[in-house]
Amino acid sequence: MSSLQVEKPNLKLLYLRLTDSAPLIIARELGLFERHGLKVELQRETSWATLRDKLIGGAADAASILAPMPLTLKQTLPQCDEQLLSGLILSCNGNAITLSRTLYDKLDPSKGDAGAALKAYISSRAGGDKPLIFASVYPFASHTLQLRHWLSSAGINPDADVRIVVLPPEQMVEHLRRGDIDGYCVGEPWNTLAVQEGIGVIAATSNSLMPAMPEKVLAVTRSWHEANPATHLALRAALLDACGWLCDRDQRRDAVGILARPEYLDLPEAAIAASLSDELLVHFGEAPRKNPGWHLFAHPQTDHGRPTEKKARELLALCNEIAPVDADTAEVFRSDLYQQTLDFIRHSQL
Repeated sequence: MSSLQVEKPNLKLLYLRLTDSAPLIIARELGLFERHGLKVELQRETSWATLRDKLIGGAADAASILAPMPLTLKQTLPQCDEQLLSGLILSCNGNAITLSRTLYDKLDPSKGDAGAALKAYISSRAGGDKPLIFASVYPFASHTLQLRHWLSSAGINPDADVRIVVLPPEQMVEHLRRGDIDGYCVGEPWNTLAVQEGIGVIAATSNSLMPAMPEKVLAVTRSWHEANPATHLALRAALLDACGWLCDRDQRRDAVGILARPEYLDLPEAAIAASLSDELLVHFGEAPRKNPGWHLFAHPQTDHGRPTEKKARELLALCNEIAPVDADTAEVFRSDLYQQTLDFIRHSQL
């Protein structure tokens, strides 16, 4: 039992139907929140914008959110006086770029990899053809950065040669099935699910494009943190414990059945198991390939969980390629709070 005297024991945490929401779910199922004096309700949301607005509006205490979101809050909500801050990076990697089977079948494999073949296909199209449409999950998201990087690396101008739209993660597969979009960048298991349904082909994974890019962070508002510092510390400690548990590959297998439950992700176990097992299903019907490091969860013995100003500035520099951002927001990545969490956990183990 934690020695902390938390200010607010009853909390509501927000998350989306994504495999890397696992730390929140596992912390609840293993009683890690209770171990630190907390009673936590998990609430599932459908889109990042809705989750962001509820967190800022005080409808929840904390959330697992996209790493760039606290850094770019002023750009997405210019009139907002609140700040989001993070003292814990929950995970890195976890995303992939999926092309529709219809588009993939039009590509010439002799042109090279999927990116090069896509470039050749776009170049061969008539000038009056509508641009291909790709989806990401949020204007300033690691997914958008990775998608733009992949396109640019293939010589495709993400601002002129294609159109990029925003869709909630759980709507990606359905929009791909209907032909509304030609591809997307999204977190797991929505890439694997499209492949398993025979409607998508995975073209690239985030860990191959931008290895160890911060993906999800625990976020709270600055005002909430200032009012509940001990509660925030207990919350970070519980989630860091859960992240550490998920670093064990055998325990990840146990996590699959938990995440798949209707009250959590409500998705097939086979779709969730793939990325947690570092297995990449590129084409329907083919054997999976190994993809080491598809999910990197925080751990006290690695640097993946530490939100540093350097990491924040690297993300901001990439976001600035989409639209001007405020570099001063790097301070909301709080390395001091992460260190406080490590110190507390180590002291508790003595």
